[in-house]
Amino acid sequence: MNQSALVETLIQLSDFRQYDKAESLLTACTREQLEQLHTISDRAFSRRLTYSLEKQLKRSINGTSKVKGLLLIKLMKILNAWCMEGHRPAIRCVLCAMKSDELLTLASVPELDREVYSMLREFEAVYEPTPCDCPH
Repeated sequence: MNQSALVETLIQLSDFRQYDKAESLLTACTREQLEQLHTISDRAFSRRLTYSLEKQLKRSINGTSKVKGLLLIKLMKILNAWCMEGHRPAIRCVLCAMKSDELLTLASVPELDREVYSMLREFEAVYEPTPCDCPH
């Protein structure tokens, strides 16, 4: 997941005070991602989120590699939860920050909520526009 989408997701999680989900997302980040987040944390994140980030950064000193795709699965779970909670504008903010290839990968995750999946249509990278044959 690109830096912008990750930052946007963390900001939204912080705004909703969903620190447990933010920490879960941080655990899926690589050390490099955590370091990049740390450079902007004082400007972008709440103190509580910055604390969680610093705690995760200390834990990641071992440098253990993360499973590829784990971050996207964590994001999918967050987006599904937000959909159930009615946080559709937050979902759109995160999707808007994602790159085309990330949107395509997210669309291919079978567990993605159907409504979140349908929101991907707003971001033309996922679908080719198809003409509507509905009667007008």
